[in-house]
Amino acid sequence: MANSKTSTYIFLKAALKHFISQVFGNKEYKKLVILGRQRTGSSLLMMLLHDHPKIDMRGEVFRLLEGRSCRTVWEELFSKKLPWIQYAGFKLFYNHPDDSEDREVWEILSANTDVKIIHIKRENILRVYVSKLIAIKTGSWNSMQEGEKKEVLDKRVKVDVEHCLEALRESKALEAQYGKTRFPNHQYLELSYEELIQSREDQISRIYSFLGIENNKMKESNFNLKRQNPESLKELILNYDELVRKIGSSEFKHLLS
Repeated sequence: MANSKTSTYIFLKAALKHFISQVFGNKEYKKLVILGRQRTGSSLLMMLLHDHPKIDMRGEVFRLLEGRSCRTVWEELFSKKLPWIQYAGFKLFYNHPDDSEDREVWEILSANTDVKIIHIKRENILRVYVSKLIAIKTGSWNSMQEGEKKEVLDKRVKVDVEHCLEALRESKALEAQYGKTRFPNHQYLELSYEELIQSREDQISRIYSFLGIENNKMKESNFNLKRQNPESLKELILNYDELVRKIGSSEFKHLLS
């Protein structure tokens, strides 16, 4: 019964917000896109931005088109917003959309040079690879997801070393392909997950300065910075010694530290 009431409340709140937007809203806001890939801190960045009362951020709206065109989704997303909204945007991964050959979103984004882009990466892409394996194994994809904390023994995974090397090289290629060189005429900010974790306040100030919007002082309780897998790679990888032998002689040797 409680869940039913909650669902009804959420639906009515969304309907009211939509009504107010259509009647009193406008399209005077600026556009913003978070660019990246899985396991790089994009959810953390989304939460940070969405907490600001003047920013309306949506999730991976282009992941599944479900029969719609990219252009239709774009136009629906950037419709009228509440009058106090200064930025509206979404999160876009390199592989989006997942369910369609329609990749026009990338052409639309390239053509709209007024869109600001925040490209979030993770310096240790080996940890991205291992984190994804752990997420697949445990079913836990982000630190805000409900459920019991996983013990290290529950998270340990075996790594296919050859596949891992291929994935790391592909990751570097994708970062370059979808980076600044692809959007030379956009206002573009690049930051890393590690920076966001290690120097939170500095990076928040840097982001708001880039957007030209007042800094929103978040409550500690609203900003979950807990890492899902803080353990060392040696603790998390069952065949760590094999990985060291292969990756230790590659261009990714530095990622083992």
